[in-house]
Formats: sequence, structure tokens, C-alpha cells
Amino acid sequence: MKRRMLAALVGLSVGVLLVHDVPLASYLRNVENDRLVTGLERDSFIIVGNAHEAIEEPSRKHQLDLERSIQKYVAQSNAVVIVTDGSGLVIASTDPSISKGDDFSARPEISQALSGTVASGRRFSNTLNYELLYVSVPVIKGNEVFGSVRITFPAQTVDQIVNSRLRILGSVAGVTILLAILLALLLASSITKRLDDLKTVTEEFAAGNYGVRADTNHGASEIRTLSESFNSMAERISLLIAQQRDFASDASHQLRTPLTALQLRLERAQSLVSDDSSEVSERIDAALVETGRLQQIVEGLLMLSRVESRSTGSLEMFDLAQVVKTHSAQWQALASDSGVQLDIEVPDTARIVALPGVIEQVVDNYIDNALHVSRPGSRIVIQVVSGEDFSALHVIDDGPGLSEEGLDKAFNRFWRAKSDEHGSGLGLAIVERLMLASGGSAELMNRQPNGIDARAFFRNV
Repeated sequence: MKRRMLAALVGLSVGVLLVHDVPLASYLRNVENDRLVTGLERDSFIIVGNAHEAIEEPSRKHQLDLERSIQKYVAQSNAVVIVTDGSGLVIASTDPSISKGDDFSARPEISQALSGTVASGRRFSNTLNYELLYVSVPVIKGNEVFGSVRITFPAQTVDQIVNSRLRILGSVAGVTILLAILLALLLASSITKRLDDLKTVTEEFAAGNYGVRADTNHGASEIRTLSESFNSMAERISLLIAQQRDFASDASHQLRTPLTALQLRLERAQSLVSDDSSEVSERIDAALVETGRLQQIVEGLLMLSRVESRSTGSLEMFDLAQVVKTHSAQWQALASDSGVQLDIEVPDTARIVALPGVIEQVVDNYIDNALHVSRPGSRIVIQVVSGEDFSALHVIDDGPGLSEEGLDKAFNRFWRAKSDEHGSGLGLAIVERLMLASGGSAELMNRQPNGIDARAFFRNV
């Protein structure tokens, strides 16, 4: 956005300068050119005054006076001066290549001057092989033309004089553009800085830091208003989240006590039932199973509430390989009792960052799920693979796998696969929340020909 604003402001400044300065430059070029031509005409008429006597009375003295006057003028202006008589023959010249008596009557500007008209303009000289700026005026006495005076400049010299004036205009335009760039930078920076600050606050809020708020004391009024609206929204969302967490936590705490009491009463009732009351015993057993599952759900909700309440905690460094190796070994006995081979494949080290206790929780959930779907004689592989930015924990089983719908919904709260009769449907939801809070992610992938690869990606140090 900053670059777009800078480009727009500078582009506007350049456009204004082009609209203003291009016509102005053309106008100044014409004015400067006309000014030079007018000056040459004035100088020509001054020389005409000295040429009268030399043409009317061609004495040695008058000739020398004419030559001295035109030489003095040339020394000051670097022009070329030619004086002709009424028939177009040169009587004085400052160009060494032109001799007295040379016939210039065929030159258009001389011919026009001898006709009694002032001639000025540009033309290409075949003799000199470059463009000339010329002024040619007649020497008149009464109604008779006695001769002409022509002053010429190389057009390139005149253009250089004009361009020097225009370069000043260009310098002013360049300074204007630089000032426009500086002002555009200041303006764009002042606007985008506040927007960047608001963007940072928004990203922090989206990442789970619900206590962050936008600055409402600085910036343009529109940005302050936007910041106030964001803060109002953040307050309401934070309140709703806090209420939801409090409800889940309070409800779970309130349910734990009566559920525990109910389970104890059912166990007591079961011990009082006689051996011949098999139907009553079966129903009590079923009630105990459901009571146990309710307790799992309550414990899962409490765990989930604690996970979400500490989602903004400080991350710490851990060696994923060593934690996985040590904690997975605790499942060897249960895996052996289930007839399942548990293999652990980890590197020497894999330094990652996570919230405390997350690695153990993820390992426990993944291995527990894998053991539940693994048949006796099958194999579970626990791997740690180090990458450039993330290190991955894999728990791979040989179970039946999941449908595409199951893979999509596996991390939803209270979702359970059809084959899952003992779970609460909260284990994988807890894993996902823990991984997100640790800056990582979790996913399930089907393996070929069967089985699940449960993955957790931890951010490297």
C-alpha cells in the first residue's frame, strides 16, 4: 500500500509538472528565440547606420570605419556580419572565407533585404553545411535601397542559449519532484504506519492474544475511528470467549462430583446384586460404562478449557526426539499386552518450541488411538523427522483408516469414528488446540493399503 500511495502522489506531481512545464518550455523557447532575433535586428540597424557612408561614399576612411564597427560587434557577439551594396556585392565581411566583391545577390535573405524588406529566420547553409539563424536588413535612403546588412549565427549556438534557459526550468522541475517524493514518503509513511500497527494488532488477536488492543490516540481521525471499532469488537469477542470458557469449565466442575457419586453408587449397587440377578447386573454394568464415558467427556472438557485458557502462554524449547523417545517407551508394556509391536525411530536431537506438556499430550493421544484400532500382531511406528522449519512427529498404525469425511471431521469436538466405542471425541480436538497454541499444526493422513499416519508439526528453534 505504501508503494501504491507513493507512486500515486509522485505520479500526480509529475503529471502536473508535465501539463504545466511542457507548454511553458515551448513558450519560453519561442520567446527566447524571438528575443534573440529581435536583438539581431536591432544590431543590424545599428550597423546600417555605419554602412550608409561606406556605400554612398566608398572612401578608404569610411570603409575602415565600417570594418572597425562590425569587427567590434563580432568580438562581442561571435556573429558573422556581411555588408553588401545595392547589387548584392560584398563590401565588408567578418568571415575570412568571404572576399570583397563576392556576389550574394542570389542568397534569399540578401535578395529579400535588397527588395526593401527585413528578412529573418533559419535555413540550412550548403556552403557551411549547418543550419543558420539569420537577420538581413536593407540599407535605405529615401525610397532607394543602397545595400544590405546580414548577421548570422549558427542555429546550434542559439539553441544552446535557449536550452540553457530551459535547463533552469528543468532544474526547478527536478527539485519539485524530489520535494514531492519526500512529502509523499512522509505522508504515505504516516498513514501506512498506523495501518501496519492495526494490522499487527489484528494478527495478534487472530493468533489468540485476546488482550491486545489498537492505539486510538494517534493517526488520522478515520484510522482512530477504525481502531476504536476494532477495540469494541475485540472487547465483545473476548467477553464471549471468556463466557464460553467459564461455562465449559464451570459445567465440567459441577458435573464431576455428581458423576463420581453416581459411579460409586452404581458400583455399590452392583456389589449388592445377587449372582442370580444377571439382568440387573448387566444393566448396572452398562450404566457404569456410560458413567465412565461421561467422566471422560467432563475430563476432556476441563482439559480443553485449560488448553484454551493458556493458549497465549510462553513457548519453551524442547528436544522433541528425546521427549518422544522417553515418553513412548512408557507405552511398551500396554502395547505388548495388546499383542502390538511398538517401534520408535527418532534422530539424536530435534530442537523445537512448544508449550510445556504438549509433546506428552500429543504422544499419548496418538498412541492411544493407534492401539485402539490395531489388531494383535500388527505394528505401530513412532517417528520424528526433522525439516528446515518444522520437525514432524508421526504415529503410524496398520488399522482400517478413515473415510474422507472422517479425516475432515476427526479434530472436531465430540466426533468419534464408528469403531470408537470408548472415546469421548475430545482427544484429537485437544491435540489440535495444543498444536495451534504452540505455533504448529496437526493432521491425519490415510496410508496405503491401510492405516493412519497421525502427524504433529512442531516449529524448530
